[in-house]
Amino acid sequence: MIPSHHDVDKRPVVLIGLAVGLSLLGDVSIYAILPVYHEVLGFGPIEVGILLSANRWVRLVTNHLARRLSERFRPRDLFAIALFFGSVITLVYATAPPFWIFLIARMAWGLCWSFIRHTGVMTSISVGTTENATGVLGVYNGTVQFGYIAGTLAGAALFDVFGFSYAFVTMAIISVAAVAFDYAGFRLIPAQKQVPRRSEPIGPARDLPMLIRSFITTCVGVGLLISTLGFALQERFGDSIEIGAIVIGIATVNGILIALHYGINSVGSPFLGAGIDRIGRRAAEIASFTVGSAALIGAAVFTRSPILVPVIVVFFVANVASRLSLMSRAGLAGSASFSRLISAADFGAATGPLIGWFAIERVGSPDVVFAIGAALYAIAAISAMLSRRENEGSVETAGPPTPR
Repeated sequence: MIPSHHDVDKRPVVLIGLAVGLSLLGDVSIYAILPVYHEVLGFGPIEVGILLSANRWVRLVTNHLARRLSERFRPRDLFAIALFFGSVITLVYATAPPFWIFLIARMAWGLCWSFIRHTGVMTSISVGTTENATGVLGVYNGTVQFGYIAGTLAGAALFDVFGFSYAFVTMAIISVAAVAFDYAGFRLIPAQKQVPRRSEPIGPARDLPMLIRSFITTCVGVGLLISTLGFALQERFGDSIEIGAIVIGIATVNGILIALHYGINSVGSPFLGAGIDRIGRRAAEIASFTVGSAALIGAAVFTRSPILVPVIVVFFVANVASRLSLMSRAGLAGSASFSRLISAADFGAATGPLIGWFAIERVGSPDVVFAIGAALYAIAAISAMLSRRENEGSVETAGPPTPR
């Protein structure tokens, strides 16, 4: 009988997931706050793009370093060090430093996140077995999502009520607790537990169009849109939105929408995945990229209308669906194909903020961001239509969750 993830002690996975989620509070808050506060800090649009993507560019190098050092030293200790310095970096944000110090802090966070993500994912896999590693990893990933949601909502709300420095000091203090969850989680893991080895895939696919679609998915979703959403909302609604007698700060609204994106990713993925299995991954890609492109066209047309918010939500659903479809196709093709897809996705997430804020600096309107995103998603839809039907074989692989 194949064991399920219910047969595994999930307590260490949940504790480590909570540690990772807490470590994200400062980083996620940056995406909700910086786009609406950058002028006060003295940053131009292109500088915002650099700051929001610097941690992702660094990861293209530091991911390899994290893997190497984790093989030589105890992951638990490396994990704790990275968690602690992640809190220190959040404290640096609170000082509202000049651009170059802010940039160094963002790059340092990228280094810390490489160790945090690597240890969290690989330890979660090691807790399970070859047969149920993906199920256990799902428990971990679902727990981590609470960090994304709490960071965007709490960070934005603290900023609107108390200000920039107070928000990040609070996040830094709370995130220190991640170190305690780290050691509590590792104490529950037997010392003899090792990360299960994965067999090499047979004939890994070299699907360049699929890698391009993976790049587009994160470039537009995680990078381009989320990093500039606060600016678009501020242009449309000003510094706050009035709902009856209630006044909500625009940073809070931005935080709610970003948190909704993470919520769709966490709660909606099982339902979207079941639908994708029914209609097929190729058909799902065509549908999700087409709907996503149409939603972004709607956002560009209705930028100054209340319709902006619901069409962005529609895009979020399409973005999650396109990512799920691509991840499953790559997983079936083998671990090498999956690894290449993750690298393409990281590259897209890194370039998205730069493209978005450079375009805003040149044009001065958020409409251009939606137009670029719609064009890229249309290209991805055409690519999916022209792609060959995926191989429906299976591969015994387990991969990391979607990159930030």
